[in-house]
Amino acid sequence: MKSATFTVDAALLQELGERIIGRSYIALAELIKNAYDADATDCRIEFREDEIVIEDNGHGMTEQEFHEHWMRIGTTHKSDARESRTLRRQMTGSKGIGRLSVQFLADEMTLESVTVNDPSRHLYVLVDWTSVRRGEDLDTVSVLWDTPPGGVQGRIVKKTGTRIVLRKLRAEWNADEIKKLGQDIWVLRSPFERTADKKTAGTALDFYIDIDAPQIKGAEKAFNELQVALFRNWRAKIEGWLRDGRGGGQATVLVTFKEGYPDGLERSKSFRETMALPVSEVPSRPSGEAAGAALDRTRFQVLIFKATGRQPSGIPVQEMRDYLYRFGNVSVYDSGFRLPYYGAEHDWLNVARDQGRRRVSSDLLPARLNVEGRYLLDLPAPGRIFGSVEIDTNHEHAVAVEADAEPGTYLQIQPGRDRLADNAAFEQLRDLVRFSLDFYASRYRLLATQTLETKRAREEPSKQFRRAATTLDRNKDAIPSIVYREVRGEIVAAEKAAKIAEEAIDRRAVLLAPLATAGMAALALNHELAREIRLLEPAARRLAVVAAKLEDPELAEIAASLSAGASRFRGLQELFAPLVTEEDREATGRFRVAALIQTAIRAMAPLMRGAILDAEAVPEDLRFPVGSVAEWNALVQNLLSNAWNATLDSEEARISFDGGWRGKGQEWLRVSDTGVGLDVSLEESVRLFEPFERRLHISESNRSIAMGGQGLGLAMVRMIARRRTTRAAFVRPRTGFSTSFELSWKGVSK
Repeated sequence: MKSATFTVDAALLQELGERIIGRSYIALAELIKNAYDADATDCRIEFREDEIVIEDNGHGMTEQEFHEHWMRIGTTHKSDARESRTLRRQMTGSKGIGRLSVQFLADEMTLESVTVNDPSRHLYVLVDWTSVRRGEDLDTVSVLWDTPPGGVQGRIVKKTGTRIVLRKLRAEWNADEIKKLGQDIWVLRSPFERTADKKTAGTALDFYIDIDAPQIKGAEKAFNELQVALFRNWRAKIEGWLRDGRGGGQATVLVTFKEGYPDGLERSKSFRETMALPVSEVPSRPSGEAAGAALDRTRFQVLIFKATGRQPSGIPVQEMRDYLYRFGNVSVYDSGFRLPYYGAEHDWLNVARDQGRRRVSSDLLPARLNVEGRYLLDLPAPGRIFGSVEIDTNHEHAVAVEADAEPGTYLQIQPGRDRLADNAAFEQLRDLVRFSLDFYASRYRLLATQTLETKRAREEPSKQFRRAATTLDRNKDAIPSIVYREVRGEIVAAEKAAKIAEEAIDRRAVLLAPLATAGMAALALNHELAREIRLLEPAARRLAVVAAKLEDPELAEIAASLSAGASRFRGLQELFAPLVTEEDREATGRFRVAALIQTAIRAMAPLMRGAILDAEAVPEDLRFPVGSVAEWNALVQNLLSNAWNATLDSEEARISFDGGWRGKGQEWLRVSDTGVGLDVSLEESVRLFEPFERRLHISESNRSIAMGGQGLGLAMVRMIARRRTTRAAFVRPRTGFSTSFELSWKGVSK
């Protein structure tokens, strides 16, 4: 048997780049991730004319690493190492596709790298991807490299790290592409303020990315958009400050809850509390240390997030959790320099400790701030918060010296370490910040309880009865069995009755929405009627003139029909007239009954063809109680509608009004009809006033000309009558009529 070896076409590099990477922002993100994996704390991206520069201050690449890793496609050294060599970061770069990213982005690349171990050796690499030819083997692709001392072409490199320059770019960059770049690597970027003291910077959390793209409008804003959006996603915010603590100044804590947090909170809510130092009433320091304020000035802010559910701004919830897990908790800044000990990796506020112990109440809050329930269980976990505490140890030292304080009783950095000395001043700082978190937890529980109570107050009675039955069942063994059975039976019966009532209300509510819509459409129809009338009336008059000139009786008949139609439209328009003007809706007075009835009759007559409408027996000086035109017009229209519907299946449709005065100042108005009459006795007729109560049966042939029919007419009559202290009731019918309805009210004695 003979053996053979595989060869790889050089064009595979381009195809791999297009298939594996596929997007320019993904390719550039891979190069940024390589800087992160190289323990860089700074990475700068510059977009120039047809050029991108990526420069970092990582540990650099040795000549050996260049040959074994960079020049080999698909290496596994990152997944094998898992952590970066110095800062122990979790490796992020993909398996050896950094050079594919370079080839995907540009036709030419130069790479310069200076290592931490040997700063005198400068690796220089030059690649021209246009030299790659399809059909040639991959091992024929040449990459030029050298390690000249002191840099290349006169460029002296004074710091360690890697610098990549991409030229002859293959794609155009805009703000949208840079936004996607920022979204792809935002979880790696440090949210902390950049310290001016570079000598003490360099923790695993420090990874700052600067972007310089003067030719791309809005580039920096787009790049930072997702990270900025995260810090707008807070649900609660804690702010605190102390000024002149040693001089007697008090500390203030302000907690703000956004609308919807806790669930159901209808609008944002804030709580403020002021206290003197020390916060803790239980001294834990030796008696030799200062009992008063040992802290003079500080300011802090803590943002609390809800790391569940859909997040605003499209932030993936798992990425948000990972980000807060890495960068969360509360950090301390001394004159702008972040002290690395205080943050995600250290429980310096003892929050996680107390959560593990399931503590339910605070030792720091005064009794008046305690609430019912195990409120301390609502403490936000370190992975749900991001905060900063600002201090100035130089200021604290100066104030302590001026106050002739005991040595060591002020905030100070431990010698040789990036943490504060454990003394009374630090304890007061820690207690103040922890007080604010405990204050948040108690106010959260207070709001959650209040919101739940409000929700229960709006809850259907049937659910409340069901919850009462559940509570009773849970305590069954503590109640005598005979009492339990009797009480539970009553609760179950009440739940069933409440459920029936709720279903009836739901059925009515289903009808109210379309009725309200119909009311709004009716007002719009009034305007349309006015427009049609303005068109019809002149047209009818012109047609009548033409018919007269031509002596054409047929045209004259058409003109008369048009004129009659316009008149009917005017009558229909009067149906809505009292609702159109503010004066008719709002103004109140004692209006003449006869005039209002005549207005209603004129408006509804076109809809009640064939009916005999009579209001001659209503005295001209009879007046309704004080009210608006709209109210009394609506009442009379509903009475007419009900009477009309009742007469649809009768041989004669006659509706008559009469009214007058009785003894003791009683005034009355009666409407009678020749309809089918009531199907209940007068004593039971009160049921007809209930909403949606429909007892009248209309034949199929007459239903199309019926008015209303939803069972709301009499309900509205009673509502208006009660509002104006008027009695509304069916009474014994007048002679010659089948039904009579009467309104009566207190008027003026005659």
